[in-house]
Amino acid sequence: MRWPGYAPGHRVKCHRSGRAPVRLVPTDTTTGWGRTFAPDPYARLRLICFPYAGAGASIYRDWQLRPQLSTEVWSVQLPGRENRRQEPPVRRLDELLPQLHAGIAGLLDRPFAFFGHSMGALIAFELTRFLRRLGGPQPVHLFLSGHRSPERPPTRGVVSSLPDDAFLARLSEMAGSSPSALRDQELLLLLAPITRADFELCEQYAFRPEPSLDIDISCFGAVDDSEVELADVACWEAHTTRRFRLRSCAGGHLFLRDQRTEMLDQITGDLAISSASRAFG
Repeated sequence: MRWPGYAPGHRVKCHRSGRAPVRLVPTDTTTGWGRTFAPDPYARLRLICFPYAGAGASIYRDWQLRPQLSTEVWSVQLPGRENRRQEPPVRRLDELLPQLHAGIAGLLDRPFAFFGHSMGALIAFELTRFLRRLGGPQPVHLFLSGHRSPERPPTRGVVSSLPDDAFLARLSEMAGSSPSALRDQELLLLLAPITRADFELCEQYAFRPEPSLDIDISCFGAVDDSEVELADVACWEAHTTRRFRLRSCAGGHLFLRDQRTEMLDQITGDLAISSASRAFG
C-alpha cells in the first residue's frame, strides 16, 4: 500500500523557515532510560526519540507535536551522558537492545512511534525488530532520519579510532553549514569518549536479514549530508510492507537541528494518517 500519488524515488522537499516559539514547560519526568519535558498522562500516543552519536535526551527538549494529536514526546537517555554520565557507554548494539527494552518497557503501554536520527535511527529500527522477535508491541510508525538503510555499506571510513585532529575535522564535515551545530573544539574533545563509543557501536553493527516490518516508515535525508547518500536512505523502503515516504532537505548530517519545525509538522501529519489507518484496519 502506498501514499496517494507516491512513486518509488519520489521526494518531497522541505524548506527552511523560522523556528516556532518554544513553550516553556515547568516540569519534566525522568526515568532511567527516558525523559519527557512535557508530561501528559492523558496522551493517547507516545513518540519515543533516540539520539545521534554523542547526544543526550536534551536534544529533543523542544520537540512537541500539535495538540490535536494528543502525543507525549519522550527522549531516550543512553548511558554515559547528561544525568547518566557516571555510567559507561554501551559499545555494542546487541548488548544495548535488551537493556533498552527493559528500561523503556513501561512507556509501551499505549500506542507509540519511534523516531531516531543517525545512530538513533539504527537503534529505533533494531529495537523494533527486537520487540517483534519477543512478540512485543510494535510502533504505529517508524521515523528514520539521517541514516542509510542497514544493508547498505558505509561510504566513509571509520570515525571512532581517528586521532583527535582528524576526529574534529570529521565532526566539522558532519555539521556542514548548520548554524546551530556545536563547534567548540575543547568541548567536542571533552565529549569525545562518548561520541567515539557511539560511533564504535555503529561501526561494529552487522545487519542480519529478517522479514520486512508491517509498519509505516517515513525517512528524512539531506542532499548535502557528507556521511549518508540520499539514495541509500531511500533503500529503507525495502524494510516495510506498508506506506513509505522519503523527504529531503539541506543542512548537513545534523539537519534535524535546523529543520525541527518542518520535521515536526511532517511527523504530526504522518502519525495522524498511520493512527487513522490502524484504527480502521
